[in-house]
Amino acid sequence: MKNTIKNISIMIAFLLSLISCEKMMVGEKENNSYENNFQYMWEKYDSHYGLFLVNNIDWNAVYESHIQQARDVNTDEQLFDVIASALSVLNDKHVNLITTDPDLADYNSGHNGPIPAQENYLFETVRDYYLIEYKEETENFGYGKLPDNIGYIRVSAHVDNLSDIKNAMDEALKNLVSTDKIIFDIRNHSGGSDNLSKYIAGRFASSKKLFMTSKKRNGPAHDDFEDMLEWYVEPEGDSQYTKPVILLTTSHTVSAGETFTFAMRQNDNVVQMGETTSGVFSDVAPFQLPNGWLITVSVGDYRGANGLSYEGIGIEPDIYSINVKEDVLSGVDFTLELAMTY
Repeated sequence: MKNTIKNISIMIAFLLSLISCEKMMVGEKENNSYENNFQYMWEKYDSHYGLFLVNNIDWNAVYESHIQQARDVNTDEQLFDVIASALSVLNDKHVNLITTDPDLADYNSGHNGPIPAQENYLFETVRDYYLIEYKEETENFGYGKLPDNIGYIRVSAHVDNLSDIKNAMDEALKNLVSTDKIIFDIRNHSGGSDNLSKYIAGRFASSKKLFMTSKKRNGPAHDDFEDMLEWYVEPEGDSQYTKPVILLTTSHTVSAGETFTFAMRQNDNVVQMGETTSGVFSDVAPFQLPNGWLITVSVGDYRGANGLSYEGIGIEPDIYSINVKEDVLSGVDFTLELAMTY
């Protein structure tokens, strides 16, 4: 039941990068028994998790099948296994169990565990072997040019201030306006603000279209939600780039990178190429168990414009392409080359 990769600091940094997440809520520590820690975990998901109905999960049945195991627990390791077993039913990469014990590995509920280290994409390969010029506007945003009059924009996270992104997009499009097409690279996008997703996608829009709906749990019943929000992509800024755009994604394109993919795909001039995205959309609320362990709870229900949930599934590209680690390390980015010639 345990993930062999132990890196609490990376997980905490990832959570802090999700600027739309809820504030940390610390659990009461009156009863630190093993059973109570399990009970507390179950209750926090029961009252906050937003995807029970989407994925047809009987959370009460999970309780019934695990509570006696929790009562029989005698060690931290046994408790870890019982909680991880319960969370595995959710199959959600935003669901984590992060321990305070260096001998226990953290757990991620996604069907393949946490997102592994990326091996089939390196921006350094793009920069050193393909780009003619490149300018970094922020730590997470840069643009440049490729051969054959092709523009290039790279965004690794949506965590910058909106004013900075507006200036960065102005500069990028001013310098790339005469290109024949733009390759927009979000192959290692780690998430951030959905509002930035909406704005940047709007710089490539020619009309207003629904790209996503979202709602968050706000009550004890599994169907208690705030009013649904409708998200629209529409022309933003002083100018828009409406010539062809190829959006590059991988399984490391997560969260706000995926809502950005939703928005970009509604623009008629955009084609998605690469791999299926990670399937990690919902906002996250962290809670601390009485024993100090941390759990993360997906609190939202995000849907595409077609009304379907892609949580745990991801967004399939229009054109599938995957790089090979050995090629990337030797300076070859096949997916980028395919995009350049498409």
